[in-house]
Amino acid sequence: MMSVAAMILMSVSTDLKERNLTFKAWIPFDYSSPTVYFFVYTHQLIAMYDSAIVNVSSESLLCGFLQHICCQFEILGYRLTKVKDDESFLRDCISHHNRIFEYAYTVNNLFAKVIAAQFPVSMLVVCSNLYRLAMTTDFVSFVALVSYTSVMLVQIFNYCWFGNKVKLKSLELINSIYNTEWPELNNSSKRDLLLIMKRAMTPIEFTSAYIITMNLESFVALLKMSYSVFNLLHQTQE
Repeated sequence: MMSVAAMILMSVSTDLKERNLTFKAWIPFDYSSPTVYFFVYTHQLIAMYDSAIVNVSSESLLCGFLQHICCQFEILGYRLTKVKDDESFLRDCISHHNRIFEYAYTVNNLFAKVIAAQFPVSMLVVCSNLYRLAMTTDFVSFVALVSYTSVMLVQIFNYCWFGNKVKLKSLELINSIYNTEWPELNNSSKRDLLLIMKRAMTPIEFTSAYIITMNLESFVALLKMSYSVFNLLHQTQE
């Protein structure tokens, strides 16, 4: 949404009478005539739209995987509420639980480098933008910096929000098991449920090298660190 809004604002703010383009570009021919200028301008609009779609898709990919994990925990929790004295059913639930952990482990390994790069880069961007906001006097530049900083914060907040949601969903499974009619089950079924509960006591957390964790605490820590660095730069400038 922010990408599309930025694209619209940049297009509207372009001076068409002066034959200006939305982005500075080297064009290997004269585009001063209205017809040629229209095609060049439209080409840039299409490129901007495609870039926005690709950016939104790539940034939403990890969040989609995390949401899928949450859905699998909800499905498993609902299945456990219908638990009965059927060992094959409980074994299937245990297998389902293990596959959720395996899936989460695979996703974490695939995106570990992305997580490791995203947090420090976002911190530097937010810090530098805050510093530039304190220094700028131009209103247009101020609005552009605020918009860009907001986008970066929303981007990293989405990762932390869904990562925190996965952690909570993995822990909620213990309550789902406790709320079942487990006293009426036989001892074998109770042992199977106990296995799931012991596994669920260790929540799923998305990390990178066990240093950076995707949760709301990490988002707050990123904000604090960015503001601390901003204060240091601001005091140095004074």
